[in-house]
Amino acid sequence: GEERETRASVGELLVGVFDGHGKHGEDCAQIARGTFVETLREEVHGTEGRRPARHINNGGLDDAYARTFDKVNAIVCKTMGEEASFSGSTAITALFGEDGKVRIGNVGDSRCVVGIDLDGSSSSSSSNPSSATGNRHTKSWVVRDLTHDQTCFRADERKRMKVEAQSPMMFATIGMVLGETEQHEDFGDGEPGSDDEYCDDPPRVFMAGYRFPGCAFTRSIGDTVGKALGVSAIPEMSAFDLNEEPNARCIIVASDGVFEFMSSAETMAIAERFYDDGKADACERAAHAIVRTAYTRWQEQDERADDVTAVVAFFYPETLGTSTATITVNEALDEQLEKLLL
Repeated sequence: GEERETRASVGELLVGVFDGHGKHGEDCAQIARGTFVETLREEVHGTEGRRPARHINNGGLDDAYARTFDKVNAIVCKTMGEEASFSGSTAITALFGEDGKVRIGNVGDSRCVVGIDLDGSSSSSSSNPSSATGNRHTKSWVVRDLTHDQTCFRADERKRMKVEAQSPMMFATIGMVLGETEQHEDFGDGEPGSDDEYCDDPPRVFMAGYRFPGCAFTRSIGDTVGKALGVSAIPEMSAFDLNEEPNARCIIVASDGVFEFMSSAETMAIAERFYDDGKADACERAAHAIVRTAYTRWQEQDERADDVTAVVAFFYPETLGTSTATITVNEALDEQLEKLLL
């Protein structure tokens, strides 16, 4: 928004990733992306004019932010009609507020990750050994997931879907549906980085007795057939307070294609290498490097490549002499990457 009152009540910056799936997934993702900001603004201020920011507390903002996902889902379903039956989009957004909080809303299996400098300085000046980070990838940053992938691996999500489903449904892998594997629901926990998460035949939700829709995610925008089986557009909300974690250095928001063959720590390690540059394009170059690395992993591990999208935000302390953080979305691949893809 142009008015400071708007920025104060809605937030200073909103970034997100909308990852379409299905035949009409790209259209669903574009509609969701294109309507999210205005829908959030309406949920916060109302449709009959903007209320002063002082009348909107953080609780009201949080509620409005959560409602926005469901409202955007309704817009996508209405706009797409039957074409949204088996198509949709995941959606993850991070709202950077003037109160120093980053509010994350998530439907689907995209992920938000934060990197925190252990000694409170730039990575180049750190004397901490790699082992101190809790992973073998980053030099001085500890890596923390701010979201939990919403997949059918999660027992809590399967339980919720069974309660909310309006039609008979079942959880199964493709092998189970084809009769190649015995039916069960012992899918593991699917925690990020676990062997379960990287299996070739993940659990999905199907209409009982049928081979559709086969959603591996448990929440999404669109997917009207899946909605009858408990797939939800209600987001899981989380928050990260920069006031409480002043040593935060980076937040990455990325599609599941990035994390298919890369852990959160591996992804953050790439960003860490670019952080110390402090240049205006540091985030852009980090995002492109993440995309290139993820795509290379797909080439090595699979016959195809999933959508690979990343947003990188760096936080620079004033003591480092950098006036503002930079943030860039890699909406278009650079010439070098296009040649690689071809």
